[in-house]
Amino acid sequence: MRDGTRLRTLLLLPHGSGPWPALLTRHPYDVSAEEPGVLDVGRLVAAGYLVALQDVRGRFGSEGDFDPGGQEVADGADAVAWLAARPECDGTVGMWGASYASDTQFAALLGGAPALRAIAPAMTPAVSALDGFRFRGGAPEIGSTLAWTHYAIAPDMIDRLGSAAAREAERERWEATERALTTGEAFRAGALSPGRDVEAIVGWGLDLLREPLGSPRHREGKVVDRTDAVDVPVFLTGGWFDVFLGPTLEIYRRLLRRARDTGGPPAPRLLVGPWTHDDLSGRAAGADFGPGASADEPGGDGDLTAHHVRWFDTVLRRDVTHAEDGPPVRVFLMGANRWVDLDVFPPRDTRPLALYLNAGGTLGTKPGASAERRLNSDPGSPVPTCGGAVLLFGPFVAGPADQSAVEARQDVVSWRTEPLDEALTVMGAVHAVVHLVTTGTDADVVVRLCDEHPDGTSRVVADGMQRGSARSVDPVTGAGERRPLVPGRAQEFVVDLWSTAHTFLPGHRVRVDIAPSSSPRWDVGGNTFAPAGQAPPPVAAEYTILQGTVRPSRLVLRTVTSPPE
Repeated sequence: MRDGTRLRTLLLLPHGSGPWPALLTRHPYDVSAEEPGVLDVGRLVAAGYLVALQDVRGRFGSEGDFDPGGQEVADGADAVAWLAARPECDGTVGMWGASYASDTQFAALLGGAPALRAIAPAMTPAVSALDGFRFRGGAPEIGSTLAWTHYAIAPDMIDRLGSAAAREAERERWEATERALTTGEAFRAGALSPGRDVEAIVGWGLDLLREPLGSPRHREGKVVDRTDAVDVPVFLTGGWFDVFLGPTLEIYRRLLRRARDTGGPPAPRLLVGPWTHDDLSGRAAGADFGPGASADEPGGDGDLTAHHVRWFDTVLRRDVTHAEDGPPVRVFLMGANRWVDLDVFPPRDTRPLALYLNAGGTLGTKPGASAERRLNSDPGSPVPTCGGAVLLFGPFVAGPADQSAVEARQDVVSWRTEPLDEALTVMGAVHAVVHLVTTGTDADVVVRLCDEHPDGTSRVVADGMQRGSARSVDPVTGAGERRPLVPGRAQEFVVDLWSTAHTFLPGHRVRVDIAPSSSPRWDVGGNTFAPAGQAPPPVAAEYTILQGTVRPSRLVLRTVTSPPE
């Protein structure tokens, strides 16, 4: 690097004589243990690419101190320049990788890397820290922050400490955090209050969750409003049950809009499967979407490596004979369990369908008479997380988990349609409008869209949440002010459930669940407005959900009349 720090980089060379175009991935998870994941490294090499696997600064075989996110702009640009200058490389570099390894791709572009000609980010939080990365709807993503810092990052950081005494002290803190995770103490209501003795990286993560939503620290290494720096072809990969689905689709929308408005870099490619953050098999939470759903099956419809090799051949080698065929978007249509090729996502012919929350727990296409549903929000007994687009620790798995046990709780209220006479296909954004009165000065509204099967199984399709005090805060930039709710006054919550592609089959029901919490996924709200730097004690509150023509609480879907082939 420019400051003399050395980063461990493994170079895998194809057979024959070079130079070759290079593909680089940079992440903090030990490149010496690289296994087939998002892309199969061995198949990239066999396709004639010089493959470079790099431990980022301060991780495993690399020198220096690890500063998550903040270090990657300069280091990414330096790494690309170093690789392009290698005699084995023809001067052309592409990058790939998921999660943190997607952030490092955008960071390299932000740092200025002229040899970087294409990027392939998967499951990416790069657009913003506020929509699924550290926060969602204004509430801290405490579960994924704890999972990442404690399990993925802390062990190597502890091993790198130079003093045996320091290592032992940090291991004791690690064990204390492990006990707190096991008992639930780590994510109880008020867990973000300072004072708990945790290992350094966990403390770093929790400190960031205490930062105001508009803090400049949340912009470090993120694209946010700098999409003009993304001036190369982009291939985005997402998962319908990935914790970063929202930001993956947001960067897709921004790059697509920029391509249309400026005629600059080509529109991005997009591929979304029925996958979680770390499982691309097409099987999750007891559901199996069929053999064609796997990203890892060579020659299969979802074979990510094959799709990317053809794309890299096109954009790096300008080899149209091996071009990625078909339209630029491919998504897996759940329920129907097949892949769909599109020109754009969502398809242009979608139309909105509002399903109104009506009396008797029914969902209808028109609002009914005025009615109310009540639930009690008790921060001392939060609703447990069950599936969805999560990145957590055992036993909290991601995916379309059955919600039946959670729906039986008194603090979860549900609405459902009659059994469908014909299939209903949803493709695109999903949101809910909830009119609510609370006895507190803040409230959390969690909404789940579920597919209720004829046997009573209720599988989550999409979910989201909104903290009342953050309703005026932009979910990407953090602009806007948090404000307390007025007890007893009707408030409108707009809850973003991100997007989906799902067919509700005949005989199934569309179901909507509303809850006041989902723990450990999100910080358990205390029902009291907490100004920055304060942590008032949590209190129980009563929520009243209003229904009918005057206060039309509803779910809004994008549907297609005839699903594309």
